[in-house]
Amino acid sequence: MSQSHPRIVGGALAGRRLRSPANGTRPATAILRSAIFDRPEIRDLVEGACVLDLYAGAGYLGIEALSRGAATVDFVERNGPACAVIRRNLDGLDLSERARVHRLPVERCFSRIPLDPDLIFIDPPYRVDARPVIETLVERANFPEGAIAIWRRLMRASGGVPPPPEQIGGLVRIDQRRYGDGAIDTYRAEALT
Repeated sequence: MSQSHPRIVGGALAGRRLRSPANGTRPATAILRSAIFDRPEIRDLVEGACVLDLYAGAGYLGIEALSRGAATVDFVERNGPACAVIRRNLDGLDLSERARVHRLPVERCFSRIPLDPDLIFIDPPYRVDARPVIETLVERANFPEGAIAIWRRLMRASGGVPPPPEQIGGLVRIDQRRYGDGAIDTYRAEALT
């Protein structure tokens, strides 16, 4: 585990320390978490939400959602040490009853987890093209109208990763913001007519 201890930035557990994996993940910084959760559309949605944290890494986005009142979070992460850190954080913060940690590749999770989330975080390694995963999620999920998906990615397409589309099935991009070398694309589930 690294020597630095990031903290939860908002909600009932604001200020509480988080454990972090030694390596192999790219945890969302406090600045990035604040930028996501302080947006009105996220702030208004998270209370009571069912959240899906794909490529969860250290799990900071999902834990932040729990601190801010999310009903449940499903964390999906293939890295064993990262899953252990997520579980230790959940246990230490008394959040285990509201969360499930699934140690498996995101590509294999869709038959094993609830697919009716209100809020989805998609935070793959920068060299991974998340579009096929998002397309599969859109095909199989039963999004409530107004559900939001947050896709964190490298700002410039590299290594053959194409730029994100304006729409993926019933998910329509409503915002795009740059943070350092990365970008956050926000999609909302629209009613299909």
